[in-house]
Amino acid sequence: MNKPAAYCSAALLILAASFSGSTLAADSKPAAGAAAPAAPAAAAPAREITKEQAVEMALKAHPGEVTKAYQDSKKGKQTWEVKINGTDGKKWEVHYEIKTGALVSEESK
Repeated sequence: MNKPAAYCSAALLILAASFSGSTLAADSKPAAGAAAPAAPAAAAPAREITKEQAVEMALKAHPGEVTKAYQDSKKGKQTWEVKINGTDGKKWEVHYEIKTGALVSEESK
């Protein structure tokens, strides 16, 4: 066998070995861990956020001066409401869900 053919054969063997190894790993993961990712996500609730974290997130979205930050409810969810006099000249009301930190609403006046 000449050198180029030997290199090609070696490369094909390495490539085949890497594919078969990843196929085996991929085949074994769903059977062993298919239910595992769903269970922790359902069992572990998202982390609650503090008022300070809500203020920090609101100021990142709308720089300015915070005039109030307090617990409230919006769209049926317990939220942190943060009121900001924005550097853009608008007054902002931003609501973050306490349980998850998700943005519930933001309104400007």
